[in-house]
Amino acid sequence: MSQEQKKKFKLPDWVTYGLIGLEIAAMIALVIIAFITMKTAGEGAGSGFIKWLIMNRVWFFMLVVFPLIVLFLFNVYLLIRIINDTSQKEFQALTKEELMEEARRQAREELEKELAKQKESANE
Repeated sequence: MSQEQKKKFKLPDWVTYGLIGLEIAAMIALVIIAFITMKTAGEGAGSGFIKWLIMNRVWFFMLVVFPLIVLFLFNVYLLIRIINDTSQKEFQALTKEELMEEARRQAREELEKELAKQKESANE
């Protein structure tokens, strides 16, 4: 299959920006909840949901810490994928004929340099 036949599914820009905004908002909210929970746990205070999180550490981990870890790993995965896609595009940009032409050009330049060195050593 050629490159044109392999079309990737791409979301519209407004959907992508909306998902990025939701992810950032979720991360900020989870970090704030974690900070408030840790601060009030040290003071022995808190009420409602925060007090419940303090009393149930497993649920605190599952509802606050684990989603933060998952979001972080997902962002790392996306970053690595983007880096790999850009590097593969650079390598795939050259066709076989272009690669052969580039190899010929480099070989020709090396031969010209060697011939110039031989002429200089012969003149001396």
